[in-house]
Amino acid sequence: MATVEAMPKKKLGTVARLSELDKSLRNRLLRVRSRLLFILHSTIGAGVAYWIAVEIAGHHTPFFAPMSAVIILGLSGGDRLKRATELTLGCALGVGVGDLLIMQIGTGYWQMFAVVGLALLVASFVSPAPLVSNQMAIGGILISTMFPPGNNGSIDRMFDAFIGGAVGIVVIALLPSSPLSAGRLSIANVLGIAASVLEDVAEALKTQDAAKLNHALEALRKSQASVNKLETAASSGKELVTVSPFLWGDRAKIRSLYRILGPVDNVIRNARVLARRAVVLTEDNDSVSKEQIHIIEEIADIALHLSSLYEKNHEVSEAIEIPELVRRLRYLGSQVGPEVADGRVLSAQVVLAQSRSIIVDLLQICGMSRESAVAVLVPTSESPAYPPEVWDDEDETEQH
Repeated sequence: MATVEAMPKKKLGTVARLSELDKSLRNRLLRVRSRLLFILHSTIGAGVAYWIAVEIAGHHTPFFAPMSAVIILGLSGGDRLKRATELTLGCALGVGVGDLLIMQIGTGYWQMFAVVGLALLVASFVSPAPLVSNQMAIGGILISTMFPPGNNGSIDRMFDAFIGGAVGIVVIALLPSSPLSAGRLSIANVLGIAASVLEDVAEALKTQDAAKLNHALEALRKSQASVNKLETAASSGKELVTVSPFLWGDRAKIRSLYRILGPVDNVIRNARVLARRAVVLTEDNDSVSKEQIHIIEEIADIALHLSSLYEKNHEVSEAIEIPELVRRLRYLGSQVGPEVADGRVLSAQVVLAQSRSIIVDLLQICGMSRESAVAVLVPTSESPAYPPEVWDDEDETEQH
């Protein structure tokens, strides 16, 4: 899979970027790579659960053992172990209740009402968790329709469900997935989308093409799923490093990843606001200065570089490239004073303000505190909250 990492991240418009996330060969391969461990987990979990149920428990057709294991291992996000326990309990109890009831009343239309109703009543008494109720109802339905009970069926099948759930939980703890990979990929996707939005904005401001921006914004509304994955991936990683001793060494990295979720989310939000204001500006036939367009293009390029770094996950590359990106951002911070939009309409002033905000967000992603990142900006107030530490001409001379 090294060839996937080696492929460079190219500049794309917003519509093309969002399409690429789902349809391009490159991202399909990345998706397969990111799910390899889940596939391995499910394969091992199902096989081990089936073996235990057959060889140790002595059950001849332990359908519910591998099924429960795969369901448990398919969980993602935060509170995974808690939800895994709830699913195991719900599945096992649902199978048991369904088996016992169907053995007494048989199968049919009215029996289905009785099985589902009783399963949900018992689930509500046992646990307040919706997952328990859902799994109990599903277990009862399976017994009612596909697996009519036989001799001693209720005990065996309920035990099989417990076996599968327990195996799934053990696999999660003993064969943990990387707590960083999913989070880094989500961050890379969001930063890539933000870079594309800003590229579209810069191009539209050059050509006064409001229609292009409207089209990009319409596509951008469909990107919320990528943003939502940020919190899910981070919560899942945080839980894994807590429960698995094999990942305790990654706790600091997970904390660092969790720390930048806010700035990453802010980048895409500020890019959307900037794009919407750019639409208003172009529809009004107003314009921004050439310096503002250059600033937006530079911000887009830096966001794309960060996206590529997070996707590749090479610590050596980050140690070399992030300081250079910080240098570029610091220089940009000295170029975004009020004079850049002097004499321009309110929309141009808003575009400048959003550009300043995104610079702060990107600096935080690079490792700066918010206070230090804000201090990089050339001040717009006579009494700034944080003493300015902006780039000056001597810094530029030293770099060359």
